[in-house]
Amino acid sequence: MFNFFNKIWLRLTRHRTFIKFALTGICGVVVNLGSFQILLGMGVHKLLASPVAIELSVISNFLINNYWTFADRALAGRNRVRGVKFNLVSLLTLALSYGTFVALSILHPEANPLLLQGCGVVPTALLSYFVNSNWTFREVKPRGSG
Repeated sequence: MFNFFNKIWLRLTRHRTFIKFALTGICGVVVNLGSFQILLGMGVHKLLASPVAIELSVISNFLINNYWTFADRALAGRNRVRGVKFNLVSLLTLALSYGTFVALSILHPEANPLLLQGCGVVPTALLSYFVNSNWTFREVKPRGSG
């Protein structure tokens, strides 16, 4: 009976973690698009403003994920190591996001750059959650728990 309730609790916890990750992602999108717009307003070329805005959102997302989203987990490794892992995963997602942005910019040069930047964010969300949840913010299992 305990095992049944334990499985239900784990499922609910994982959904809660995903919701927190998604909310953090929304904050990251705001940081990404906001800083992108500010950089464009300062006269920075869109092809330089895009990766800078992405990296700013990566930093803010790491901090929020580390101290809020996965705060209830007994996490493996030090904060610095998790920060490096998060940035490595983010390089992968940056490549996907930036590649999407550049491809759409080439295919639709007349389109609003902010819209194209937003489209670049979309394909990275699930990949980022899956890899970060299972690698970067991996939970340490207590000894003897199998």
